[in-house]
Amino acid sequence: MTANARSVSAPKPRPKDVREAHFLRMPRFAARLYDWFLSMKPTETQTREVARDLAARIGQGRLLDIGTGPGRLLAELHRLNPRLELFGLDISPAMIAVAKRNLKGIPVDLRQGRAEQTDFAADFFDLVTCTGSLYLWDYPEQGLEEISRILKPGCSAYLFEVYKDVDREAFRTALRNNLRELDMFRRLVGPFALRKALGIAARTEEYVAMVKNTSFAENFMVDKVELGSIPMWLRITVTKCG
Repeated sequence: MTANARSVSAPKPRPKDVREAHFLRMPRFAARLYDWFLSMKPTETQTREVARDLAARIGQGRLLDIGTGPGRLLAELHRLNPRLELFGLDISPAMIAVAKRNLKGIPVDLRQGRAEQTDFAADFFDLVTCTGSLYLWDYPEQGLEEISRILKPGCSAYLFEVYKDVDREAFRTALRNNLRELDMFRRLVGPFALRKALGIAARTEEYVAMVKNTSFAENFMVDKVELGSIPMWLRITVTKCG
């Protein structure tokens, strides 16, 4: 899908449903629980696939992971390419604490903050990414504008996001296949988390509308991709004009 996709009004945050506030107050045990969820084989596979995708696009330079959570993507990127200068940003102090533990011994700059208002210099990063984060931002368009500000001219951001309008039958089939290797408890927790994500995610056309309301309006692509063999992901590529 390219920038000629049908445009609709992008969803706006509601005062009583500001999602970022929940992550700002996240307790440490919840951050550790999320870290455990990412250590499950299907989600671990997704992380490795995203890391391989990104590592193929950048040989050296500065890379920022927005919504880095417990830092597992950064750890995998370092394993694939130790030359990269890695940065992680997350709104949750609890997540940053877990990330620091997981990334001990790895040179990485971890910061607590919001996507729409970072303290990075303009034209600083060679690549920006996030995974399953954009649909949780209270102000996604402002966040995208901030990405445009901190990206170097001619460089791109790759945003991997779940989307609501998936092929439900294909999703259920792939999910069943993924769950076969897990124990009973993980078989219950995994589908619950994925279905919850789908329930609050945006539709493909809504993501397109978000991007069209930003500086990336003329230079973006949206592709449907499978991560961990599950067809529930979009790769949104936005490029800053040179």
